[in-house]
Amino acid sequence: MVRYNIGGYIKVIVVLSIALFLALTFFRNNFSFKNIYNILGNITTTITIVTAICILFGSYAWKWSVFQGWLVPFPCLSGKWDGKLISTYNSENKSIPIEVTIKHKFLNIQIQVKTNESASTSICGSFDIDEDRGLKQLFYSYQNTPRMTIRAKSEIHYGTVRLKINEDATVLEGEYWTTRKTTGDINIRKVIKN
Repeated sequence: MVRYNIGGYIKVIVVLSIALFLALTFFRNNFSFKNIYNILGNITTTITIVTAICILFGSYAWKWSVFQGWLVPFPCLSGKWDGKLISTYNSENKSIPIEVTIKHKFLNIQIQVKTNESASTSICGSFDIDEDRGLKQLFYSYQNTPRMTIRAKSEIHYGTVRLKINEDATVLEGEYWTTRKTTGDINIRKVIKN
């Protein structure tokens, strides 16, 4: 699956911590390491600042293009998407319009799909990003809950989706399969960026 650049994250945090500690020591003019309180004060301040930067990165900055590719291996997919799915349910192969909402955070992704007959909510999701194999994909599993009025013909079920991500992360297309032993194709395009 996705290769998080853990080594890269650790290097950035260590370099940032050392640079902040040295800068604080320089600007506070306490290069004398005889006073343990000066050292502890600089360490505490460094930890506080680095923690705040890590929280800011995990909440917002990971989406910035400057971090994409070398530190963050996946694009931000948050937003509203429109498209269609073609289902093999009841051997109809009919095209069904869908509305998709993706809420993407650094360590979590939630996908909701709505049709006229049902709603799906993701249970878990992950990326398969492998430059060597030319893969950039999103996988997720979901629970589908049809409207009560059609549940006699379409029961609650589970499924899994594999979506290829295009170069600029504005089109997702792929396939799905369900516990009802149905399959289908999905094609969606981003309409509103979050």
